[in-house]
Amino acid sequence: MNGVEDNNNTPILEVDIEEVRSTSISESSSSNEPRIRHDSTVRSRHDSNQEQSTSSSVHSFEHPEPEALSPISITNGRKHHRRNLSNLTTGSGRSGSMDSVSLGNSSLDYNTHFTELPSPIDTSTLEDISLHDEDDSEDTDPKKKQNSTTSKMSLLARKLFKRSEPVVLTTNLIFENRPSNLPAKNPEEEQAQRKAYEEMVACAKRKEVAELKKKQRAAEERKKYEESVASCTNVWLKEILPEWHLVNHTKRVHNLWWRGLPPKVRGTIWKLAVGNELQLTKSLYYIMVDRAQDTLKCCKDSTRIQDETMENVRDIRLDVLRTFPSLCIFQENGPYHEQLLNVLGAYASYRPDVGYVQGMSFLTAVLLLNMDPADAFILLSNLLHQPCQRAFFRMDADMMFVYFDVFNLFFEEALPPLFNFFTHLQLTPDLYLIGWVFTLFSKSLPLDVVSRIWDVYFRDGDSFLFAAALGILRMYMPQLLHMEFEVILQFLRKLPEDMNADVLFEHIKAVGLTPRKFQHTMVELVDMNNVERRKKNAAIPATN
Repeated sequence: MNGVEDNNNTPILEVDIEEVRSTSISESSSSNEPRIRHDSTVRSRHDSNQEQSTSSSVHSFEHPEPEALSPISITNGRKHHRRNLSNLTTGSGRSGSMDSVSLGNSSLDYNTHFTELPSPIDTSTLEDISLHDEDDSEDTDPKKKQNSTTSKMSLLARKLFKRSEPVVLTTNLIFENRPSNLPAKNPEEEQAQRKAYEEMVACAKRKEVAELKKKQRAAEERKKYEESVASCTNVWLKEILPEWHLVNHTKRVHNLWWRGLPPKVRGTIWKLAVGNELQLTKSLYYIMVDRAQDTLKCCKDSTRIQDETMENVRDIRLDVLRTFPSLCIFQENGPYHEQLLNVLGAYASYRPDVGYVQGMSFLTAVLLLNMDPADAFILLSNLLHQPCQRAFFRMDADMMFVYFDVFNLFFEEALPPLFNFFTHLQLTPDLYLIGWVFTLFSKSLPLDVVSRIWDVYFRDGDSFLFAAALGILRMYMPQLLHMEFEVILQFLRKLPEDMNADVLFEHIKAVGLTPRKFQHTMVELVDMNNVERRKKNAAIPATN
């Protein structure tokens, strides 16, 4: 048996299987059996010359160090296995893969996995524990000999690897003294640890209390909001809607409108506010849906369909999948997927001169959240017939630039620092305003804020779109003044999700852009553009 040290300078016992077997045969009648004794170090010296000898003998053990005894390394020919004695077992009934090594007349089972010792080993109990008992040599039954020796080896393993210290929680280590083999804690260090632990506990408690108060405040605000919505809903249902044509322009109704319509009556108020100038019916919607489905079927079955129709069908399907993806209700297999496809297809069939334009899917999705598909089709058709929407969705460049000029006039008047900064960066309104107008802010703002903007937009008309745009710029002006060109564009295309609708409406009100003021400016600019256009047209024949 050889004494070997591993990488951690831990003494390891080595047992040569062939040596042990030959020795057990030659000395089976002898009563002198090898013993493990208690001392300072486990070491076994093996003479290198004896490795070449054909005879084998059991080498004597030197006295081991009590705290250094560690895993046994068993050598058998060229195979060198290191195993932890804590995995020794007394029988084959234990679970796991076990290997068997014969030591004399004994059978030693060990696990095939090696783990390090978690703590020093107390070897004071190893005295007078031998690998073989003297009475074993007199027993003629080999099975009894094997069982007896195996049980003794198991006892040895249990004694070797008995933990000297109990396992404690990590936080409790702060209040525990160090083991006897380590230096004692410095009083200053111990006090600092206790103080740090107390601060950590206090901080956790403060955070828990703050979160609890935050949840309580949110619950109270939610309760107040629900009570306010319920009260407001009763006013709209019982007092305003029955007398709609008489009270819809009164100051009281406009004030309630400004605060936001209750979800229960929002769709109804939108339909009444926009009206049905085109005189569309629900039966027309179903006819247009059938026509759209026939077109879709022809696109699948025939290659002679016009490219424009195929592009419309493809664009509709792609945009539907990208419409409010976080809601997961307009995507494939969602509850509103087919409804959104039908309304968009019906409008493209109803207005082939306009067709489908990107952005319509967001408008239609917001409408479907507040009304049935037929009403959504009627309202969408009348909405896109409004002057501003008609100019943008038909890509009327002259009218679009008129709207941009009007916006710039009010932008310079209301927010001169930001207007000058945008002018310096050459950040023109068409770079961010087109996306807002096309989708009525539904792609850039949270849905609750979008609903509030749509409420007042259906009341005041196109002027409120530009008032809302100026309110957004005013709200975020301190941040925008310190951004670069590309960052501003990214920020304006997708505004923060935590935007507060009440705060935004305060900024919109501060801008002071009224429907009358907007309409008066629009008329002046349109007249000026018409005069300039007539002059240009008159100058062309003169040059020819």
